[in-house]
Amino acid sequence: MVRQVPISVRKNYGLVRNPEFWIMLPYLAKCRYGRNEFNTPPKCLFVATHHKSMTTYFKAVLRFLALGLNVSFEDVPKDVPRPGTRVFLSTHSRTPWAEIGPYRGIHIMRDPRDMIVSSYHYHLWTNELWVHVPDENGVTYQEKLRAVDKTEGLFMTIRHFIFFSREILDNWDLDDPDILEVSYDELMGEDRDACYARMFSFLGLEGEAHDLGVRLMRLFEAGKRSRVSKDKPNERSHIRSGRSGQWKAELEPEHLAFIDKELGHILDKFGYDRSS
Repeated sequence: MVRQVPISVRKNYGLVRNPEFWIMLPYLAKCRYGRNEFNTPPKCLFVATHHKSMTTYFKAVLRFLALGLNVSFEDVPKDVPRPGTRVFLSTHSRTPWAEIGPYRGIHIMRDPRDMIVSSYHYHLWTNELWVHVPDENGVTYQEKLRAVDKTEGLFMTIRHFIFFSREILDNWDLDDPDILEVSYDELMGEDRDACYARMFSFLGLEGEAHDLGVRLMRLFEAGKRSRVSKDKPNERSHIRSGRSGQWKAELEPEHLAFIDKELGHILDKFGYDRSS
C-alpha cells in the first residue's frame, strides 16, 4: 500500500514561510465576505491543463480563487463538473465543453517534448497511486520504468503520452472564442504578470476579484512555495525543472524521430518547431 500525501500539500510546504501568504489571508477574507457580485454570472470558469503543465499550480490558485469568490470549486479529471460548480480545473483537458453550458476558460499548453521528459523523471519517484497499481502480471508502471535504462524509459513515456494525450490534442479547438490559449513559456517568462492580468480579464473578473486572481498566481509561483532548499538542489521535488527546451539535452535522436513521426502534427498545430 502506498501512503499518499496530496501533491497540492507536499508541493506547497514552503507557503507557510512566505510572508505574502499571511498577507493574502485577510485579503482573501475581504473578498469572500465583502460585496461580491460574482455569485450570479452565467458562465462556468475553468483552467484546462495537461500532465506536467502546471496542473498542481492551478489547482491551488483556483481553489483559493473560488474560496475568495465564495463559489464552489471542483477538480475534474474527465466528464463534467457537478451542478452548481462555478470554478473548476479540467485536469487533463478532457471535459466535454458542449455539455457544461456557457463557459469561459484558459487552456495551458506546454511543448509535448518537455512534458515527456518531465513526466519520465517524475514517474520514477512519485507516490501517485496509479503508478503503483499492479497490472495483470503484478508489476506496476513505476517498477517497469525503473527496470529499464533511460533510453527505453523515455520511449515508454513517449508511448504513454501518445496513448493518453494525442487524441485530446488532435481534437483540441484552437478557434474556440471562449477559451484563451496560454503557453507554459508565457507563464514562466519575465512578462508573466501581464499574462496573469490578461487571463483573469478574459475570464471576466474585475476589481478585487481580478486582483485576487493575479495575486494568487504570484503567490503560488514555484519559487515561492517549494519546500526544496536552495542548498539542496538535487532533493526530490514535484518541480524538477521549470525551464523550457530541456528536451534538447535529454532526448536522443531516435526519441526525436519517433516523436516527429507520431506527434509532429501536434507540434505544428501548437506552434512548436519540429526536432529536425
